[in-house]
Amino acid sequence: MKKSKYTNPFSGLLIAGMVLSNFGSVSASIYDLNVIQPVHVQKIATNQLPAPQLVFQGTEEYTANGKNFTRYKLAVANWEAFPAAMFKAAPDLPPCGDNKNSSQTWVEINNAQTNNYIYGFCALPSPKNLNSIWFAVEKGQRPPKSVYIILKDRRANKNYRSNEVVLERSSALKEDCIAFNPNNIAVKQVNGSWKIVENENHWMFDFGNKKDEATRAFQVIKKYGMNKSCFVGRPQPSFTYLLVNDNAPSSSMPGEDCVAFNPATTTLSKINNRWKIVDGSHWMFDFGTNKAEAEQSLDIIKKYNFTRSCFVGRPNPSFTYLRK
Repeated sequence: MKKSKYTNPFSGLLIAGMVLSNFGSVSASIYDLNVIQPVHVQKIATNQLPAPQLVFQGTEEYTANGKNFTRYKLAVANWEAFPAAMFKAAPDLPPCGDNKNSSQTWVEINNAQTNNYIYGFCALPSPKNLNSIWFAVEKGQRPPKSVYIILKDRRANKNYRSNEVVLERSSALKEDCIAFNPNNIAVKQVNGSWKIVENENHWMFDFGNKKDEATRAFQVIKKYGMNKSCFVGRPQPSFTYLLVNDNAPSSSMPGEDCVAFNPATTTLSKINNRWKIVDGSHWMFDFGTNKAEAEQSLDIIKKYNFTRSCFVGRPNPSFTYLRK
């Protein structure tokens, strides 16, 4: 019988349904992943299915057969969009190695730089299991910079390719910050526009005719003691943040408009040809085609362990900040 490529190169077991149960002896904590909350989409016909929305959930270390590995955990945020029928056992289709009851749809994980196959799942019993796909790299080996998956519906002869997700970034972190003294700032109207200024002559933030939002932003800066205004990509920054003595602002204040996220599961993803920082199905920041600035911004989020993205004046905020 021809050997299937959907095999586990680390333990010799078939991947997918059988490995999801048999591999549990390697580490008791391997599969205690939180299930990605489904993206609620309108149910549509199978031939109109969307592209999978791939997200990177982080890594974990484990040992198998006396060797040490890093597992790269992936999930599909819009798994609910894919019909359960796509993952039924299909004994009438070619087997996956010795598994004659492999599923109708197989999952391939591919290196986004080379398009080479990395790993696969051939017996996922349900679309919900798309939340616990992974591949592993032996310690000392370098992982791919980014990956994507393909859902291969063998009965319909259709492939569904996901976005790319970035796993590692090679550039050193560089920060572009301007220090200021929060004790010397004020809200001033300059040439008909409300601004936060320092020492009367350093124009820091512009609010147009929105005096109330300027006042609120001023209160935020004073509350947290923010004293550095930082940028990615000047003169037209794609990402901004404020610091307190080289640390993330922390605590909270009444009436804040903030959205929580988990920096451990926040990642970079290419969606509809645009680079975005995402946490699961939550699209947080959009960088268009500027991958380098997106990578740098993600590094900054993780460095400072930001957990809240906050706004003054939504839906079109005049002032934004990140905090713990």
